[in-house]
Amino acid sequence: MVTLAVLIVQLAGWHYSNSLALLGDSAHVFSDIIAIGASLSALWMATRTPTSRRTFGLHRLEVFAAAFNGLLLVAMSLFVAYEAFMRFGTVYAINGLPMLATSLAGLAGNVYVAYHLQHEENLNIRSAFMHAAGDALSSLGVMAGAVVIILTGQYVADIAVSLLVSALIMFSAYNILRSSLSILLESAPYGADEGSIRREVLSIKGVKGVHDVHVWRTCSEFVFAMMHVETDNIPLIKAREMSLEIEERLHHGFGISHVTVQFEPYGCSCQSQKMCNMLEHRKRKHAH
Repeated sequence: MVTLAVLIVQLAGWHYSNSLALLGDSAHVFSDIIAIGASLSALWMATRTPTSRRTFGLHRLEVFAAAFNGLLLVAMSLFVAYEAFMRFGTVYAINGLPMLATSLAGLAGNVYVAYHLQHEENLNIRSAFMHAAGDALSSLGVMAGAVVIILTGQYVADIAVSLLVSALIMFSAYNILRSSLSILLESAPYGADEGSIRREVLSIKGVKGVHDVHVWRTCSEFVFAMMHVETDNIPLIKAREMSLEIEERLHHGFGISHVTVQFEPYGCSCQSQKMCNMLEHRKRKHAH
């Protein structure tokens, strides 16, 4: 509701001031409303119980919604930049007082929204926070442009602020798209790379080797890992204790929420490689 009120105020301010910067800021706020709606829909769908076909539930919808938000920001940025360049060399009047008053109201509303979203880790909520923070910075830019126009009458400040707003929107889009595409490509989270995880597991007493390590995310909150762990011939209860220690270390050190461990006798990876090489040799020989 706060974001919608900001949009209405800014559209009214744009109507009375004829400021392109204010129009760009309004477009950014409008994209916020669509983004927040998509985020809330995705979060609601993610609460549905997993089924036999969708064993992870619908948490991945969060990532698609975030990617949509990022693409929407790109479109808004290009639109504002295009309108700014179209105004170069033209003569138009701007009323600085409505522009200043509207930007002050927009700043207050955006700071309020950003403050209540700043500590959330969910990708969708963070994308909404980036929207609100970008809006607050845009409002500051519009305020500065309004002051320059009121004091000097230099309307080119409106174009300059519009390009600044466009750049801020594009920066927000880059951060959101980078995070969402990383998850869609099933990349490991930053800091949880294969080498770091292998070294951590190898430091556990009884672990002789680690291979076939895979790390991926289904959404911003759920990180999964699977690996083959080589050890001596140990009882099943000992293997279970070792598995629990691996899970605990990876959870606290890398934020991994679910770990699947396959135990193998020490040296098994070398034997598996020899077997793979032998099968490959037979395949080539048969092909010839």
